[in-house]
Amino acid sequence: MKKHMTFATLAALLFAGANGHALAQATGGHSKNEFVETYDLNKDGKVTHDEFAAQRSQHFKTLDLNGDGKVDEAEYVGEYTARLHEEDTDRRERQIRQAHVRFGVLDTDKNAVLAAAEFEKSGTQMFARLDTNGDGAVDATDTKTSF
Repeated sequence: MKKHMTFATLAALLFAGANGHALAQATGGHSKNEFVETYDLNKDGKVTHDEFAAQRSQHFKTLDLNGDGKVDEAEYVGEYTARLHEEDTDRRERQIRQAHVRFGVLDTDKNAVLAAAEFEKSGTQMFARLDTNGDGAVDATDTKTSF
């Protein structure tokens, strides 16, 4: 009985957590500011329980694809999967745009091709930035830096 109760409790927590996580992902995150931005329907800078409940109710209706008043696993996971696919597509498109920007930065003579020297220059600069102690090697003794 205890094992069954523990599993049921865990499943409920995972469902609630995943649902909150999915909604937070769809709206940008978990911070209080993002919460207010998402749920503040009348844009008065605060979220009442009624506003929160209205948004949650709408989200449930979105999940309930067959309109039976319940959300089965296929509906729940399907909606989440579709959103992840959309996020992956958006992320992929942003990364491709960023690759074009990086190419433009690397192509210092702006002739639309990268010479080996242009490519190596950026690598040398990156290595120097990461080798913070200047010993010619990047390891755990170098402080954390960002690319």
